[in-house]
Amino acid sequence: MHSSTIAEIEEFSSWIIKIGDGLLNEPNDGLVDIEIPPEFLIKNYKDPIQAIINSTYPQLHQKFNDEMFSISRAILASRIEIVDEINKFVLDSIPGDA
Repeated sequence: MHSSTIAEIEEFSSWIIKIGDGLLNEPNDGLVDIEIPPEFLIKNYKDPIQAIINSTYPQLHQKFNDEMFSISRAILASRIEIVDEINKFVLDSIPGDA
């Protein structure tokens, strides 16, 4: 893996851990605005769910059977309704029965 890719993954991982641990924008009272760094944003899209899936799972149609492809990626969502929508979109996109 390229060293800049490793650095980007480490930066993103650190940021996600800080969010999960409640350490971003401290001190806070449990309600805080989180600024997402521009390099983490998906821009120029028509369908936000499809854009997220395409960004997270490039070439999903060719690689959906590859276990390492699937377990090395994740989509985080703030609400269960969004999780359900993403899951439905992915399952409807790949061939075969859900």
